[in-house]
Amino acid sequence: MRATAIGLFFVLALVALPALGQTIVQSKGVDARVDYASLDRVGPWDDRNYQLTKDDLALLADNEEELYVLVPAFFRVELRRERPDMLRSGPVQYPRSSLPWFQLRHGGYQVDGKLYRAVSYENGVYKVDMTSDKGMTEEEWQTKFLSGEARVTTPTGAAESAIAINPVDQDLVIAGTNGPISGQTMHYSTDGGETWSVGSNLTGGECCDPTVAWSSDGTKGYTATLGSAVWFYRTGDGGVTWTDLEVDTPGDDRRELGGGVDKEYLHVDLHPSSPYLDRIYLTWHQGNEMYTAYSSNLGNVWSTPHSFGTASDVRGIGSDLVTDKSGDVYHLWPAFNSRKILVSKSTDGGANWAANVEVADTEASFDWPIPAMESRRAWIYLAAGADLTNGPYGDSIYVAWTDTLAPDSGVAANNHTHIQVAYSRDGGATWTITTPHETADAMTVDRFNQWLAIGPDGTVYVIFYDTRQDLPGRSDVDLYFSTSTDGAQTWSAPERLTTVTSPNISNSFEWGDYNGLDVVMGDLIAIFTDNRDEGGGGAQSVDVYAYGGTASNDSIFADGFESGDTSAW
Repeated sequence: MRATAIGLFFVLALVALPALGQTIVQSKGVDARVDYASLDRVGPWDDRNYQLTKDDLALLADNEEELYVLVPAFFRVELRRERPDMLRSGPVQYPRSSLPWFQLRHGGYQVDGKLYRAVSYENGVYKVDMTSDKGMTEEEWQTKFLSGEARVTTPTGAAESAIAINPVDQDLVIAGTNGPISGQTMHYSTDGGETWSVGSNLTGGECCDPTVAWSSDGTKGYTATLGSAVWFYRTGDGGVTWTDLEVDTPGDDRRELGGGVDKEYLHVDLHPSSPYLDRIYLTWHQGNEMYTAYSSNLGNVWSTPHSFGTASDVRGIGSDLVTDKSGDVYHLWPAFNSRKILVSKSTDGGANWAANVEVADTEASFDWPIPAMESRRAWIYLAAGADLTNGPYGDSIYVAWTDTLAPDSGVAANNHTHIQVAYSRDGGATWTITTPHETADAMTVDRFNQWLAIGPDGTVYVIFYDTRQDLPGRSDVDLYFSTSTDGAQTWSAPERLTTVTSPNISNSFEWGDYNGLDVVMGDLIAIFTDNRDEGGGGAQSVDVYAYGGTASNDSIFADGFESGDTSAW
């Protein structure tokens, strides 16, 4: 279509659209040469279209009406102004991330002072649904995702946790915790982590070690837990119930892998260009023999588990999995007998695995006491991530772990812990190690129970417990986080996330084995064990908390698309 076809005329009219429950008033527009009513053919209506001028609309493509993308005209102009290299012809011009970025930046379609997200497309016209979607105010949208801390578990007695934000709707979050209800408890939130509800019980008398993830379209959620095997479950309703596998096999709501297992973790390949998009990977150990398996059909059927060997120097616990943009899979684990972090890579979706590569040596072997964890003991486990952007560090692989400064001993006061991060820019062949926090205080401050996640712009986030608020005791902790915007080469000064220091308590589980972290679009959420007394006294309380905030997104194209690069669109 030519530019004039989208309404660059002089029109003074009141155009009522009763089916939409809205009225487009020509006189509200800033430029009388623009037919504002016609802009519902260039995306869903939004009152911010009234600010568009004829010059603004000249930025749009000649065939703009043919480009089906659920963002309004003003945002299309915004995108093209920020990305002057965007294509102006052909059927594909906007990135698929346009809609989530619009929702992230502007909240929804603004009509008469409210924001809506439901929309339909009929006969070449976009219709904002103001009947089923009641809308929210700008203030309500600004506070939609969790900002600050929120208690996830009730009653007391929960620890060890995992969390995942829905990749297409950041209002939906699922989490798993050890307790407080018997075994593994599942939680879900429909308001970005502000409030939490308990999902249905997992069947079978499960134990612990939660891990959670979503499918790429956000319609399925996954969790695994420990039973007599690794037990895998699926939800189709955002975490309310965990029996969705019965859709495939009536009466059977879980899948079982291995036997005599421990410390499982799962990962889903979410990159659109991967040949293994939505393949689910699971890792665990049996008698410290490392295993992995995969499913290509939403967890219904699983491959034969692959063993990484029975030799003493490769046995481990605390593994993780990650995939890059090509769908290559990296299985990483700490081999405690050889005191090494190892990685094995698969280039065919987990069917075959290459020889192990050494990522790093470790000072500690498996676990060791420190003043803050004298009973449960700190230990080496891994949290891995990949930069899925087209930015300068795209396809970098990252892994974080806790280690001692010197060979570990049995005396808590003599052990000092720090966080290490390794990165690879060559597909896992070679690795560089950095420290994501201060080092001058390493003999007086302990850091442990880390987790790592990669933001949509390639920023690397690491959370960890830090004892700096309790000197010289090193017994009480706060949750801190550090970020890197240059591929983990340098790090920001750590920031404290918790507002109340969590005390060391006599409960033998203390803070459990690990915490969790996820970053989707502009939203970041951490989950962690906290021993604060909510009543302000000295009572012992073991709970799981979440911390939510906004990830660093300086550009609307912070997902890593460099200027001039449209290969990922």
